[in-house]
Amino acid sequence: MAKQPKTTLAPGEPIITDELRKVADLKADPKNARRHSEAQVSQIAQSIERFGFVEKLVIRPNGQLIAGEGRLLALQRVGRETVECRVVAGLSDGGYKALGIALNRIAENSRWDDDILRDLLGELQAEGENPLSLGFSSGELDKLLAEPAELEVKEIETSPVMDEFWISIRGPLEHQAHALKALQDALKPLTGVTVELGTIALA
Repeated sequence: MAKQPKTTLAPGEPIITDELRKVADLKADPKNARRHSEAQVSQIAQSIERFGFVEKLVIRPNGQLIAGEGRLLALQRVGRETVECRVVAGLSDGGYKALGIALNRIAENSRWDDDILRDLLGELQAEGENPLSLGFSSGELDKLLAEPAELEVKEIETSPVMDEFWISIRGPLEHQAHALKALQDALKPLTGVTVELGTIALA
């Protein structure tokens, strides 16, 4: 039975209910810009079979998906006939499109804390769990579970004049930005020392 929406709504706020729907009655958004590989759909299907279906599909009242196409494909693969859905009513067509993008894009703006994740994966392995069943590739796991290399600090001789030297920072762009900001902050107390941020093309 669908849960009744709250009666007091802010202007422009949608009406949201939870309903049990037939999987066969749900349809993908023809303008969904997200793509789901066979490998990912298989991973979702394995997760559903192990943990159950814990994250509701988000749909329009007519059954068109707003978010959750990968999960719908996985549900079809495991033969589920019904599924709990979060039904969003009262938005314009543009509002539904915007919500679909926001639900997918905003989630991508988080990042893993590699140290904590490494510890968690190590604990799961010790408990007999297989981290490969959690959506990671074997290559990703090898990198995550490897002990971080010790940093090597080298002294560079400089003269009293205004020397310039380059520091090469490599890795994901978001990590490079954090490293450069930390370098700027660390050098602020040194009078006359500046750090210029920029990129160079590697041949």
